[in-house]
Amino acid sequence: MPRQIDSIIIKEPIKKKTLVLEFDEGDNVLSCVKLGMEMNNIKECDVVDVDGPLAKATINTFEGNKFKKIEISNLKIMRSSGHFKLGGGDLWGSMNIFTEGRKPYSGTVVMAKAAQGFKLKLSFLP
Repeated sequence: MPRQIDSIIIKEPIKKKTLVLEFDEGDNVLSCVKLGMEMNNIKECDVVDVDGPLAKATINTFEGNKFKKIEISNLKIMRSSGHFKLGGGDLWGSMNIFTEGRKPYSGTVVMAKAAQGFKLKLSFLP
């Protein structure tokens, strides 16, 4: 015989909230994402938008059929996506970026330092 389970029906949808992180020159992007999530009690979030350049970054990418680590500097980021989780006091997940310029790059961020005015928008469920 199945046990009685207390439950409720939620009739209205849960709306996602947005956290916008604004960076100063030289801020470590991944460390600031972790700090922002901890300060706002966010356990899981998605990267939804980006605005501004990165002063310096290391990304993993494929060029042809070879896996490469590329250093970029002072490039405006056109688009970004990703997903982060906090667990065990650490930040888990990844962030992908797509750069503007003559030779655009796309890849997964390993390390990134922000330029003045860099903004990153995260969405999460409360």
